[in-house]
Amino acid sequence: MPPPAHVRSTDIDDDTIDLRRYVGVFLTYWWLLVLLPAVGGAAGYFYSQTQDPVYEARATILVQYRGSGLVPGFSDFRRSEELAATYRRLVTANPFLEVARQNGGDALNGVNLASVISASTASNPPVLEIKARHRDPNLAAVSAQIVAEEFIDFAIEQRLAEFARLSSAAASQGISTGEDLVTAQLAAIDSLSLLEPVLTPGSPVVPRTRLNIALGAILGLVLAAAAAALLDNIRDTVRFPDQLSRRFGVEGLGSIFKWSTHETNGVSPVLLTAPTSSYAEAFRQIRANLQFATANRANKILLVASPGPQEGKSTVISNLAVALAHTGKRVVTIDGDLRRPTVHKLFGAVNREPGLSNYLADLNIEVSDVIQPTEVEGVHVIPGGPSPPNPAELLGSPKMGTLLQELSQRYDNVLLDSPPVLLVADASIMASQADGVIMVVDGFNTRSSSLRAALDAMRNTHVNILGVIMNKLKPSRFGYGYAYPYHYYYYSSNYSYYADPEQVHVNGNGNGKVYSGFTKKAKTVLGKFKGR
Repeated sequence: MPPPAHVRSTDIDDDTIDLRRYVGVFLTYWWLLVLLPAVGGAAGYFYSQTQDPVYEARATILVQYRGSGLVPGFSDFRRSEELAATYRRLVTANPFLEVARQNGGDALNGVNLASVISASTASNPPVLEIKARHRDPNLAAVSAQIVAEEFIDFAIEQRLAEFARLSSAAASQGISTGEDLVTAQLAAIDSLSLLEPVLTPGSPVVPRTRLNIALGAILGLVLAAAAAALLDNIRDTVRFPDQLSRRFGVEGLGSIFKWSTHETNGVSPVLLTAPTSSYAEAFRQIRANLQFATANRANKILLVASPGPQEGKSTVISNLAVALAHTGKRVVTIDGDLRRPTVHKLFGAVNREPGLSNYLADLNIEVSDVIQPTEVEGVHVIPGGPSPPNPAELLGSPKMGTLLQELSQRYDNVLLDSPPVLLVADASIMASQADGVIMVVDGFNTRSSSLRAALDAMRNTHVNILGVIMNKLKPSRFGYGYAYPYHYYYYSSNYSYYADPEQVHVNGNGNGKVYSGFTKKAKTVLGKFKGR
């Protein structure tokens, strides 16, 4: 049930997460979510093709610290890790690399080892990994092998030189090292050994084509998701039927899909030109929902409004009048849009003048002078007439109220077409004289803020908002469906965005392929209703 009139739509929970909304966003922007990852993957591939192949050879040196004991302890293991970290810095130092290049002879002639050699460590067991990268795989292997061998010799020579210096210093002080001290010193020399000969790499490590393609695709997907979310927020429109109750506190009366004049054989109400079409069935469903919504209320005077222009309310009101007349009711449609009257265009036998503005401005004109019959039995129309300079004053005059009261006694339903709610005050003035309001929105163009503002404007008049009709929908090309709850049954439909503002005052729906489906339960209930 809708909230009381004093409750504003901004009080409705707007933060509930709905998975179906995000699925709908995905289906709306599917092309973006496919295109950008494809472009990113292609960019990663072409970037890989611009890179020269680089090969990597590895030499693994085992680092073992040998203490005085026969069995290595935990402290020896920790010491080995520390030594490996120290050696990682030494092996990439320029002084050692220069010595290695010189000792390498012709094999390393002209090679800048500083740009080729890198090192890393690993534990369990502590090892030192020397990596050599070069565009020539053989030169990469030779560089890694020579540097590893030279570093082992270099490290041992450095430790022996240190022991020699300490022994010399002790001897100069008259201290005898003794055989035990020498043994301990030799045992303290850490053991460096090359685990296996360096192998010549068979495949390059750069470029990483697969990795670059994957990263490009992932980056494209992230950008596509961000762009889709941004576009969805920018286009914060009323695209999801289940948002109506949750976000705006109103019920949905039905959904109408786009049709073209070619499909419906003219500009007259679709219930006349294509009575067996799915479009006509959609209006019959709206009629049934409206009857259910007003079952316990005397809602004779109904205002059909929309937040903005070109949302198809004139098309809706003309078809709704025909649908109600098909149940045996007498219906009169009043074109209350005195600024841009269009209802007369939808009925071939109706002229624009004399109309409502003539009746309200001229005391000598009677009601019968402005009521015009249509080709539909039971449907009469009061056209807008010539545009007056003061439409708001005329619509709010006592004569307008008298007209509505007289028509409500003659007819079963009085349907009022109004200007856009947010553009002029005419709709609010007429709403205060109506029994109920039906809001028509463009399913993919009416912004959420516009619908919220229009509903708030109607609630300020304390009029009963019967529900919202979502117009100009299009089925999703992927068949994504919504189970859209109505008052007493469910209507399952598919749609996605399609916009064509042309000929809005002709059929109010633009062009597009139309699809509409009804569940078995809906057909059953509708059939029972028709049989009453």
